[in-house]
Amino acid sequence: FNRNHDLLLERNIRRYLGLHANRVNASIHQTLTDVNKQNNFYFFNNGITMVCQKFRHNALQGENYQLKLENIQVINGGQTCKTIQHTLNDPGNRHSYDNVYVLLRLYELAEDDQDFIREITYATNSQNPVDLRDLKSNDPIQYQLETGIQALGYSYKRFRDDASTSGKQITSTITAEAVMAVWRKKPHQSKFRRKELFGKLYKKVFEHLTPAQAVLAVLVFRVAENERKRPVYIKPEPSFLPYSAHYMAMLMGQELLDKHQLSLKGISHKNLTALIQDLEENKSMYLNNAANLLQNALTKIYGKRDVSLQQLSATFRRGDLLEYLPVA
Repeated sequence: FNRNHDLLLERNIRRYLGLHANRVNASIHQTLTDVNKQNNFYFFNNGITMVCQKFRHNALQGENYQLKLENIQVINGGQTCKTIQHTLNDPGNRHSYDNVYVLLRLYELAEDDQDFIREITYATNSQNPVDLRDLKSNDPIQYQLETGIQALGYSYKRFRDDASTSGKQITSTITAEAVMAVWRKKPHQSKFRRKELFGKLYKKVFEHLTPAQAVLAVLVFRVAENERKRPVYIKPEPSFLPYSAHYMAMLMGQELLDKHQLSLKGISHKNLTALIQDLEENKSMYLNNAANLLQNALTKIYGKRDVSLQQLSATFRRGDLLEYLPVA
């Protein structure tokens, strides 16, 4: 790569995504530079797939085989290759890599096998990606939530699938989004940093979360989200409604607890049914009260002047409203 640069990646589906801006590449670099992990790099990495037109080697050599390759191309694993290159070229790097290995698949194919090369490229790059939710699905916290939520009469889906979700089913994705908005009181992060809810924000979302808290957060969030999609209870419909579900859910959850004189820790299987019943019977009140609080906050920020939809969207995205809301 130091000599041929990215010419080796001409058949790769992506150019290099960078070392620090890409989560996967940063993880590869971290493993390479961690003396406690680098010897396991072979097991942690998916490897590299290359094709060439001619492959020659000296079969009589006992070790340190030298290979002569013509017209080599990396068709899968380009990010791994470039990250290794950047790591080795770092002038501040003082690590030894004598015992670091990576799996390499090398195919010798004739020049007229272009269609077959394209098929290999597609096949090795098109497997369903494993997202962070998948990686956390077997975490002990997820097992505990699954068992506890089932005991409450609901079903908790730790894994992704293509099946539709019924009213009694709760996915881990929606749980994370709801909890971050309702109980952690970070509605802007809940909506705009969804990918991090099972990454950097995982501990903040799920640590000390009880099954009863999870169920109630999801049900509160559903009420707010349903009103955003199909307004029924808030009349006239405010201009900010399309951006407000996560904030509405946060305010509704807080009012619900205040009404029952409960702290977050006070939510349990003993009072969950009563809380759900109250939410269902008085959803109109909770929704309208939350909408009024949001309208008052927006008035404090913008006064009586007209606010564009673009400004509203940016305000909810940045979390400016939190400073003007009665958030405990």
